Amino acid sequence: MRHLFMLAGLMAAAVVLPATAQAVEPDFIGARVGTLGGGAEFGLKLSPHFTLRAIANGANIGYNDTSDDIRYDGDLKLASYGAQLDYRFTEKGPLYLSAGLYKNDNKIAATGRANGTITVSGVTLTEDQVGTLNGRATFADTVPYLGIGARWPIGKVEINVEAGAYFQGKSHVTLTSDSVYADLPEVQAALESERQDLQDDIDDYKTYPVAEIGLRYKF
Repeated sequence: MRHLFMLAGLMAAAVVLPATAQAVEPDFIGARVGTLGGGAEFGLKLSPHFTLRAIANGANIGYNDTSDDIRYDGDLKLASYGAQLDYRFTEKGPLYLSAGLYKNDNKIAATGRANGTITVSGVTLTEDQVGTLNGRATFADTVPYLGIGARWPIGKVEINVEAGAYFQGKSHVTLTSDSVYADLPEVQAALESERQDLQDDIDDYKTYPVAEIGLRYKF
């Protein structure tokens, strides 16, 4: 993770000298959609090779899943705000590398209910013992991003595609029950095992894949 921050810092440092040689000017304003949700971006041209972008993304996606015979209904809430620095290999060429830093508000909120009597880690629980489960998962507050993309101007319009990795880190998962039996040691142990299983599943997305397509208006 430290190396990702260093890379972003090096790219930012590399732009300082070129940027002082010419005036910074607006490059584009645009909309985008992809795995981080729908969003908007604003670009500043710092030099012939470097562009700085301010970006906001968001979406609310409903889902349902079953774990250990517990059905979960919830929402994946995507929200991220940050900046990316693009380096174009050639002044007029389409390809660029990008490094960025984001305020990460991605989270998962879900409600779970058992379907009859269930067994969790060898512990048998009734529906009343399980009760209604409330689960929540959050991630690192500030995260780095690395990607590669291409941009094609068509008059005053520009099409952009980008793919990369959003390094949101290990999740923090909480799971609570409203059952009157929730304080019993065997119920607590089963719920903790269930929480760990959920965290293991969610941690598959420590590195979140990014694929975006955008449409921009060129200034």
